[in-house]
Amino acid sequence: MLREADRLRLYEMHSSDVPLLEACFKGAGRQVNITAGDGFAGLKALLPPPPRRALVLIDPSYETKADYSNVIKALQEAMKRFPTGTYALWYPMLLKPESRQLPDRLKRLGAANWLNATLEVKAPPRDGFGMYGSGMFIINPPWTLEKTLHETLPTLASLLAQGDGARHTLESQSV
Repeated sequence: MLREADRLRLYEMHSSDVPLLEACFKGAGRQVNITAGDGFAGLKALLPPPPRRALVLIDPSYETKADYSNVIKALQEAMKRFPTGTYALWYPMLLKPESRQLPDRLKRLGAANWLNATLEVKAPPRDGFGMYGSGMFIINPPWTLEKTLHETLPTLASLLAQGDGARHTLESQSV
């Protein structure tokens, strides 16, 4: 997974999950560092990285409404400190207003280049509760990623479908 010169820093808010992460990366040695703590705070300390190249994967729990605002603030600050970084943010597709508004808020961050890929495995729930898909918003994506997603998302939607309503979307902006 990692090249010899690569480094991986992982932050996990739930201390009970840290041993699971450590087990997944057993044998990785000093390339992987796992910290029990707040990844948003850790991000501030790590940017910009010494090699001036990095992929930052942000995967919040979205357990509270504040996580949606925290994501926006973290990306705003990260993009100021390290504008050439690649940032990949996972978000749940829920009927909650915070979840539905997040992609538009991300588009307004001012990044020149971004991709927004969504994968819905079923129709939104009629009762309004539960996740029906996932999205990935990627700032400064690798130049081949859009083509790859365009080719693979239809197959993923078909393979992962849980009844009617499975679909995908792919939006991008390149300046």
